Amino acid sequence: MPHSPDDVFIARFQSSQEMKRDNANFEIKLSSDQFILRSFMDRWRYSNPKQWHSAFSSEHVAKDSLIIGLAYTPDGGKPEQYQIASFAELSCKNDQLSISKPIAPFLAWNRQTANCALGDRKDIGILDGFLEHDQAYYLGQLQQKYPTCQKLNAKFPPLEMNDHPQHSQAMSGWERLINWFKSWF
Repeated sequence: MPHSPDDVFIARFQSSQEMKRDNANFEIKLSSDQFILRSFMDRWRYSNPKQWHSAFSSEHVAKDSLIIGLAYTPDGGKPEQYQIASFAELSCKNDQLSISKPIAPFLAWNRQTANCALGDRKDIGILDGFLEHDQAYYLGQLQQKYPTCQKLNAKFPPLEMNDHPQHSQAMSGWERLINWFKSWF
């Protein structure tokens, strides 16, 4: 089966470490991660990620880069462990979102041949491999959700901003609670 919009996340990339065990080759550290196309009800159905793994190297990705990717839980017994199929850098310039090419090939629906294949084609984007819509459609949805670069960066702040004492002290308990509720809608 190809990936679905439920698998789409946005996060800040922090690091990648090679592993010598399990089926995953790399442990990935992310911050400000959120599955962005899941419905309100899906948030109760899926576990929150506690560990991220990948089978590909991401050593050339800069720390705190904003990424958009596809991830799923391969083991029902460990629903908090997510396997990243691939990701791409998400950029915002002049309040316009853009997505780079995926860092690794991934299983995707091919509209031209009407079958599922490993998405190593040069023209496939990270959001192109779904059954119903293509990347332009989902990028339009994201542009509506985050109409400015400021809104996107506020929703997915760099780790340094999250850890900065002035930032955490400046936000009152009510503001944190309101932001938590907003993240669910």
